[in-house]
Amino acid sequence: MPENLIEIILTAEKPSCGVLKKLSTVNVMARIFQINPGIEYTNHLMGIENYSKNSDILRDDNITVYKNQRDKTWMETRSCEICRASAATGAMIISVKVFENQKVQYKILLKNQNSLKNLQENINGIKYGYYENDEHMPGELTLRQKEILYTAYSKGYFNFNRRIDLDGIAQEMGISKKSVQATLRRGIEKIIEEYIFNNL
Repeated sequence: MPENLIEIILTAEKPSCGVLKKLSTVNVMARIFQINPGIEYTNHLMGIENYSKNSDILRDDNITVYKNQRDKTWMETRSCEICRASAATGAMIISVKVFENQKVQYKILLKNQNSLKNLQENINGIKYGYYENDEHMPGELTLRQKEILYTAYSKGYFNFNRRIDLDGIAQEMGISKKSVQATLRRGIEKIIEEYIFNNL
């Protein structure tokens, strides 16, 4: 039987992320679309306001910037304490918010309590706190829907030339294809409803 997923909200003080440090020193509006954490390096998919105009002030020896595509910019830097620990424990970073004084809030999805314990053991050198986020509002995605949608997106299920199919997602997650299909459909339906009723 699958173990219960755990979602935590973790707030870290001044993580050593080169991308976040650079953004905190320049007056540029930026949004983090996705983070792919690794042990050595982490990739940040960013939305940067007027990238072509601001590209010079974003140059940094500690950041590699890949070609800007439409409204997204891929920035790679050495992994900070949170990204390194997330990669080491197989955790998924769902979202990131940056506050004043270089405080960063991460929404992190973990497989079970043991993964949470391993994450804590792997975070070194910075102050942080967290709490388990076990509530969701009506209409909000469940933890399982978030995990499957995130896996499908990050593995290329929604790409025009699909890089993974439902069987591949099911195998990746160790659950049935039928379960993936049903959960994915419900999750997408919630996202569409949210967009239609709150954004149109």
